[in-house]
Amino acid sequence: LIQGQGNNSPNEYDRIFLERQKKGVDWFDVKRWKELIKYYKGGPVLDIGCLDSLCLPMLRKKYPMDFMVGFDLAEKAMNTMKAKYPSIIWIAKDIYTNHAGDKTVNYIIMGEVIEHLEEPEKVIKEAIRILKSNGILVLSTPLEETEAGEFDKDRHLWSFTKQDIYNMLSPYGKVETKTIGSNYFPYKYHPKCIVAWCTKNES
Repeated sequence: LIQGQGNNSPNEYDRIFLERQKKGVDWFDVKRWKELIKYYKGGPVLDIGCLDSLCLPMLRKKYPMDFMVGFDLAEKAMNTMKAKYPSIIWIAKDIYTNHAGDKTVNYIIMGEVIEHLEEPEKVIKEAIRILKSNGILVLSTPLEETEAGEFDKDRHLWSFTKQDIYNMLSPYGKVETKTIGSNYFPYKYHPKCIVAWCTKNES
């Protein structure tokens, strides 16, 4: 379901990054990040569209020597992340293409990204290209937005069901999904999102 044209410019995400830095880390983001990284077992890892995600800094504590790269189109955000976490490589770039070779990465993270993309399948296909056999691509996205702007104003272009996610990922490998989020006391309200792991087929 296409929801609109959106506002997904570098300047917009630099603005969001600054706003989120002032508010501090949200408990639900931490919960989601832990789900995104829970199957990582070491090796080269890439966080696509990372913005302020702490997935890589969280992994760095346990894996001090592993090769870790995060990239996002927001240049100021990437410069800030580079200053905060200098042992990780942070790059400001378009996320549709990268220069990694085929089958060079063990683990790829795409947290809250695909709903913002005009061509999400293109980014997933590129991620699978650089993922090693039996490597894992993990993503999260809001579950079944019902109208444009429901969760993130005009920045979301797509709404996904579990079946949509399965259909996108299953041609590439084994898919596991989990729904997280709560609007029940005592938790602060957060819309539900789906987390999906795709273990790439051997080839």
